[in-house]
This record gives sequence, C-alpha cells and structure tokens, in this order.
Amino acid sequence: MEADSTGPAHCAPDARYPRGADLDVRGLTWRPFGRTEPILRGLDLRVRAGERVLITGPSGSGKSTLLRALAGVLGTTESGELSGLVLVDGDATAGHPAGIDEAAAASSVSVGLLLQDPVDALVAETVGRDTAFGLENLGVDRARMGARIAQTLDAVSFPYGTNHSSSQLSGGEAQRLALAGVLVMGPRLVLLDEPTSMLDPASAAAVREAVWATAAASGATLIVVEHQLAEWLPRITRLVVLGEGGEIVADGEASVTLVARRDALARAGVWVPGSAPPVPQQVSAALCRHGPVQQAKRANQFGDPVVSARKVGVTLQRATSFGQRGTTRGAAVPILADVSADIVAGEITAIVGPSGAGKSTFTALLAGLSNPSSGVVVWVGGGVEGPAERRPAGKRPAGTGTAGTGTAEQHPGRWSSRRLAERVGWVPQNAELAIVARTVRDDVLNTSVLLGHDIREAEHRVDALLDVLGLTELAAEDPHHLSGGELRRVALAGAVAHGPALLVLDEPTVGLDRHTWSAVAGVVVAAREAGVAVVVATHDPLLVQLADRVVRLESGRVVGRMSRFGPTPTETFPTEMSPTETTPTETTPTETTPTETSPTETSPTETSPTETFPTGTFPTGTFPTEKSPTEKSPTGTTRGPGTRAERAGFSFGFARRCGPLSLLAGGLLLLLGSLFITSIGQAIVGVIVLLAVAPLVLDLRSIRLRRLAPGLLAAASVAFSTWLLSPDQSLLAGVTAGLRIAFFVLPGVLLAGYIEPSSLGDHLGQLLHLPARPVIAATAALQQFSTLTEQWQQLQRVRRVRGLSAGRSPLSRASQFGSLTFALLVQSVRKAGRMAVAMDARGFSRLETPTLETSSHARTWAEPAYWTRGDTVLLVVVGFVASVPAVYGSVHGSVLGSVF
Repeated sequence: MEADSTGPAHCAPDARYPRGADLDVRGLTWRPFGRTEPILRGLDLRVRAGERVLITGPSGSGKSTLLRALAGVLGTTESGELSGLVLVDGDATAGHPAGIDEAAAASSVSVGLLLQDPVDALVAETVGRDTAFGLENLGVDRARMGARIAQTLDAVSFPYGTNHSSSQLSGGEAQRLALAGVLVMGPRLVLLDEPTSMLDPASAAAVREAVWATAAASGATLIVVEHQLAEWLPRITRLVVLGEGGEIVADGEASVTLVARRDALARAGVWVPGSAPPVPQQVSAALCRHGPVQQAKRANQFGDPVVSARKVGVTLQRATSFGQRGTTRGAAVPILADVSADIVAGEITAIVGPSGAGKSTFTALLAGLSNPSSGVVVWVGGGVEGPAERRPAGKRPAGTGTAGTGTAEQHPGRWSSRRLAERVGWVPQNAELAIVARTVRDDVLNTSVLLGHDIREAEHRVDALLDVLGLTELAAEDPHHLSGGELRRVALAGAVAHGPALLVLDEPTVGLDRHTWSAVAGVVVAAREAGVAVVVATHDPLLVQLADRVVRLESGRVVGRMSRFGPTPTETFPTEMSPTETTPTETTPTETTPTETSPTETSPTETSPTETFPTGTFPTGTFPTEKSPTEKSPTGTTRGPGTRAERAGFSFGFARRCGPLSLLAGGLLLLLGSLFITSIGQAIVGVIVLLAVAPLVLDLRSIRLRRLAPGLLAAASVAFSTWLLSPDQSLLAGVTAGLRIAFFVLPGVLLAGYIEPSSLGDHLGQLLHLPARPVIAATAALQQFSTLTEQWQQLQRVRRVRGLSAGRSPLSRASQFGSLTFALLVQSVRKAGRMAVAMDARGFSRLETPTLETSSHARTWAEPAYWTRGDTVLLVVVGFVASVPAVYGSVHGSVLGSVF
C-alpha cells in the first residue's frame, strides 16, 4: 500500500485505482407494499466519476431509499413496486470497469453503503472481525488485512481495539464501526446515510476527515445523505435536494444552488448554512398537560423535584453466551459511577457528552427502565400512589418517606407497568423499539386507552399531536414502513399523548429537517410549559440551548453542570433512602456503552461546580475537551482467544481454547453415549465420571446456573413424564430417563457456549471446505442468538413504560409471554432483513454457491482455522466419558441390576 498525499495509507487499498464510478439513474420509482404513494417518483440522476454529492431534503422524502437503490439492495428484503434503472459504469450489475487487473479488482468493491441504523451492519462478535467482513468477501489476502483494519479504525477515531465486543457499543461507536467496515474495502462508489448523526462534534469531525481522505486517495465517487449541511459543504461539489414527493427539486453546484435557491430551500426544510436557526413551533401546553392521575392527586408544581438520582452507578455484566470466551467471560464493566442529578418539574434537563459517555444508561435509570447497581433513583414528585395502591386510612407502612409513601414505592425501577406508564413517557434512541401497534394513530393512542383515559379527549389530543408533528397523512400507515425521522416523531407523540409527569427523550432530533425539528422542539417546550419534567440526551446544540439545566457526562461520571437558576440545593432523604442503598443489577439498554476506562480515574460529581448561564444563551467551549477511552490496537491480523498458540497448551478448563468442530463433535459423542444408558446403574456411573472429568475440560468459574436452567428443566420434565407414564410408575425408570437427558444436554450446552460464530465459520469454511455463502449466512444468524436476551429485555422495557406489561395472574403472564415472543420473532425477522441488506452492501452478494459447473468465490478468512492437539485431547476425553455407560453396562450391568 502507498499513502496518498491527501490521506492516510489505509485509504489507498491499491495504487492502481483509475477513478471512481459513473452513476446513471433513469426513471427510478419505488412504492413499498403498504404505502399508498411512492417514496421515489420518476427520479433521474447522473453522477460523474469522482464527484462528491450531498443529498438532502425533508424527512420521509426518500433519501435513504435512494441510497439503497444505488447500492442495488432495494427490494432485497422488502416488497414493493420498483421500476426504472440504476447503472454503475453502464452496468446494472455494478461490475468492475475495464482496465483494472484482477489483483486490483479483488481489493475493491464497486459500491459501499453505510446504512442509517449502524447496528444493522454488525455481523461479527468482535470489532476486528466485523471490520474484516468486507475484505474477506473480496478475497483480500489475510496478511494485508491487519494493517488496513487498524488504520481504518484509527482514521474514524474508533476508541477500542480489534478484540472489543461489537455488541457493547453505543450508537455513536457503532456508527463509526459501520463506517470503518465500508471504508476499509476501498469502494469506488461510497454511499453514506447520515454518517455523523449520532456523534459528538469531535468524533463527527474525525469521521468526515476519514471520508474525505478515502475519497481523495482512491478517487471514489462520494454520495452523502445529510440534514446538517454546513460541515460537509466546503468539500462537496454538488447539492441535490429531494422534495416531499420523492422527486428532485434542486440539483447543481453546491454554492450556486444555495445562493440561487436559498429561500426556497429554507421553506422546504433544508438546513441552509447561514440561515437563522429555527425556533420551536408554538404548541399548546394543553397537549402535554399531566394526565388524569396527576390531576386527581397532588400535582407537581413548577420547580419541584420529580425524580432524583443519588450517587448512582451501573456495572454491566458481560454476556456469557456465544462470542464471550476466555478471560472476558462474565467480566463486569463500569458504565456509570457516582452520578447525581435532580430532575425538576417545568424544566428541561439536557444530558450531554461524547459518544459512549453513559447518557442513554443514565436516562434509562431516570425513566425507571432499569435499576442502578449502586446508589438510588427515587421519585420525589407528586402522585406516587396510583388508584390500585391506595391504602386504608391510618395504614402507613414502615419507612414512609416525606411524600407519604413507602420507600419501595418511590423507586421507579420497581413500579408496576401501569404505575410507570401513568407518570413516565420515553423515547429510546432506536425509535422503532417504541412501536407497539399496527398503525401510527393506534400506536400513539395505545397508552391512553390502557390507562383508561376518556376516549374522546384522548383521541382529540392524539389527532392534535399528529397534526403538530406532521403525521396526519400517515395516521393509517404501518409505523414500520416509515423513515427514521418519521419514526422518531411517532415515538415522541406516543410518549406525550397520555400526559406523563416525566418525559425522557434519547436523541429526539436525529435525522430531522428544519420543519420537523421545529415541531419536535415545540412539543418539548410545550411539555415544559405544562409542568412536565423533561430530560433529553442529545448532541444537538440547538436543543441544548432550550435547556434549563445541563449535565455533562464523560466516562460515566459528571464532569460539568450548568443551570439558568444557579446551584441546586442538595436533597436530603430519610435514612431508608440513603444513597448507600443498592438494588439488583439489570442489563442496560442497547444504546448503553461500556467504556473500558475506569470511572475512578475521573473526579467525582461533587467536585464539579455548577455554572450559570442567562436565559436564551448557551456558552460553548466551557466544558473539558471531549475524549474517548482508548485501547491499543494491534497492527497485524486480529486474533482473539482460541487461536493456535493459545490452544496448543493443556490446562484445566482447556475446552474454552478448543475449536468449534471438536466442541460440536464432543456434544455429539455424549449424545451417542446417552443412547446406551438403559439402567439406573449405567446412569449413575456415567454421571459420576462426567462430574469427575468436568473440572479438567470445563472452566467451572464461568458456569452460570441460568445457562443450565433449560437443560435441568428438560431433564426434570422427562423424568417426571417417564415416571408418570410407565406401567408401574417406576421411580427408577423416571430417574434413569432424567439422568440420560442430563448426561448429554448439560455438558453439551456448556461446550456449545465456547463456540464463537466467526470461529465456527472459519473452521467450516477452511477445514471442511463448505461453500462460503451458506456458511457465512449461518454464522451471521448464529451471532444474532447472542442478542436475543437483550432484545427481549428491550421489548419488556418498552411494554412496561407503555403500560403493556403483564399483571400477576398466571393467565396474564402467559399472555404477556406469548405477546413478547411474537414481538421478538417479528423484530428478529425485520432485523435479519436489514442485516442481509448490510451484508450484501459489503460484498456478501458477490459470493456464489458452487454448482457442478462453477466453484465458489475465492473468499479469504481474517483468522486461520487449525485442528490442534487440544482438539484431539478433547475428543479423547469426551469419547472416554461417552463410552462409560456402554462399557459398564456390558461388564457390570447384571450385577448392579440385581442389587437394585
């Protein structure tokens, strides 16, 4: 590789790049199934090789849809009517141009697409393997991958090394990782969908520099979709504006177009640089007033604390499912430490800080969606007791606080679903999670109906909110068919419509044009005027200017505070509500990011002085420079736990260093051995030998009972059913059957837990020489199993805050389980579809399934696959254990049988 004078070496995968790609779009029209009107309508666009084009337009105008069409993945997983033609270098299949030799062609892909939601692009369990995915599909030699991966991650200012878990990233960090996965391939046509929308200013600037360097070094054609134009315009050669009907309303040289069409573009909602910033739309406070419960009980007065956090800390327990091997298994990662804040009625509190600082984690605590590992979050506002929890006169529980209720009732994280929904509205960073109904109007109305609000009043409020937020024409649409910006507005309307006392919003203005920003900001301000306590986690400086208080987080600690009103006096709580009280640890939402920098390295919250700022202004540059935690990145090929050097040795618990093929074979041997268990004697001896050998093979420190619970339940169920259905209801028959199941299920589950999806793909492809495409598809699907528990918890939180969680009756719980299972299935299918699009955009579609006439595409692998001495030892040991029941039965079965 040779470095170009305008960019780092990683930006020039091959010095023989002649140019970027020519693009020709003719009459492109797309109407997805379920939508009455097309998203794109007869669109024509021609882009010359090497151009840098910025596409903007109102929310829902089809910008993201256009990029998917240019990448050739529109309609891959969604159904609809598509017409027109998209040509890259005159070829509808986006092939390589003539003149590039085979080596250069193998080093690049014609089109690279960054999706709007970066989580959809994650296909491997570690950062290094995820970044290498595109290079593997292109057949890049393994020896060249390491340096390119490390340099690309460094160029986008990614804060962790290649062995960091890809599932433990914030939205902004996932966005940078997804961008690195695109840029590392050196595509000739780079398509970026809002690549800096979730980033803090410093990280966004680094990402833009990486994009410019890549385009300059390779000569790639660059097309960027963005709402915020100012930072992109200095190096953009052309501006294209889409209208609300999916047609092009402006197209030309960026500076000329902005001057000639300035007023028209501003009226269309474009963020025209130099224009006066938009002001919040005038929205009636009545649309956000407190609901019936707050009106019936003591209402919060302006300036009253509603919820308070005292010295809260959150420690995330790393997942112990697929992909968490070796010493990282079960490691605890600090997210927040000693964070305190008061959220006050009639005020907006902004939580700011760099990506991965813990903003989403903290707002989730304030919303009662999870409990802290240490410290306490308490509700100190009015209306703590709901109608169902009223106590008889004179009855007062022990430990009653100042509000007249028990302290347990003042922890929002312990409230029932109904009680939480009556008081809290929440918009997650991923707005799609907040959707609970099949149409936009039903979704917004849902919580009000569940809480028993007057239906006419609720419908009037919902219709008014939809009108304010520009969603009236979409009221009957399926929310899942909407754009990202439209989904955020639907989620906001659903969080406000039932009149909560606390409104918690996580990045509510990402992906919005000027008009929709004004509408969203208007609702936020109206909520404040209605006496609602509002919390926003945001990078948006205009939204921060509306705040009354600002809390800045870095590395999980408060490093700065600002207020329009001066310092807030420290709250005093009764003994039973002291900050030393701890509650059970819960996994934080997906937006949560564990930082690998210890929070103890930062000064505590109490040492941060509170600054004041006048109304209507927000000083800039008053906080410390944003820094992200760093981790040294290797410069060679990424190698995680389980590589040849580590597996060659022998020690107790050595199975965690064995390859996936031997682990799978070991489980199969135990299954075959269980077939020979026909008597209680064989079962007992087999289990005794199994327990004796277990410390040698398994890492007992990593075993978690919850992982064994399904297997134990299966063994108990088989034992019970065998006993019940046997002719004489033989207890020995039941115990034998149960032990037979336990003999192979429990150790099989533990062995399978050591299998990493990427490692499994390596071994199936390299050792067994299976076709690459089905192998990678299977391992990518297996990777998603490790996130099912997290997705389940996300769905539980959404339903809890929307009032949909089950009651205590078995029937209600069974119904809730079925509902969550169906929702998880739907979400998994939708995520799999988006993931397939992301994989195809990174070269996966180039792999061919072999036939009699053709061979598979020459895919390479970032890590080698070996069969080591440890794998052989594992099979020998497990084979010995599996043979014990058969051997014992043939030699001593009759003797022990006579005893029993």
